[in-house]
Amino acid sequence: MRILIIEDEYSLADAISETLQREKFQVNIITNGEDGENEALTNIYDLILLDVMLPKKDGFEILANLRKEKIDTPIIMLTAKSEMSDKLNGLENGADDYITKPFHTRELVARVKVILKRKINVEDTNVLEYSDLKLDLSTGKMSVNDTEIAINGKELDLLEILLVNKNQIVNREILANKIWGYNSETEYNNVEVYVSFLRKKLKLLKSKVKIKAVRGIGYKLEEEND
Repeated sequence: MRILIIEDEYSLADAISETLQREKFQVNIITNGEDGENEALTNIYDLILLDVMLPKKDGFEILANLRKEKIDTPIIMLTAKSEMSDKLNGLENGADDYITKPFHTRELVARVKVILKRKINVEDTNVLEYSDLKLDLSTGKMSVNDTEIAINGKELDLLEILLVNKNQIVNREILANKIWGYNSETEYNNVEVYVSFLRKKLKLLKSKVKIKAVRGIGYKLEEEND
């Protein structure tokens, strides 16, 4: 499962990240509000840890904007503010939990697990679907009807992102950063290479789903009409 940390105190974010990675979570850290909100809007995370006091845009504004855009990812607010009014502000505007600094990382991990367990009980997050295509994240298999193909690595990451954002165009830069990392020197044509791999597999499965390239922007899924 993927967790996004939006926290400008990098030493704290790094400590949280290391603890979560030991628990087998995939973690990404963003240290300012504007970039953090843009990353959260990709809607590819299972949970967001959101600081209140951030440069460029504060956590309460980010929270409000995400809920306005119908991003229902669970959010835990992290803050040095302990006033009841601040807690109520966060919870009333859609936060799922609120933890006050300083805190023990084990307490935070426990809260993360409780919220994720609650989410899993509400919906099956392991299977993504669009038209006749299914992707089982637990097995790494994409299937159409009774035919399936195993995929892994970057192909799996790419298809997951496209399926999570199945009703919108996904920017090539977002795809490159998400799959290869922000510090990677990945060329955009690497994205195109993996898109071509997936297209071949979709054709092999005789799926109605196509990956459409939107010139100068990115990619989106489309259903081919009979």
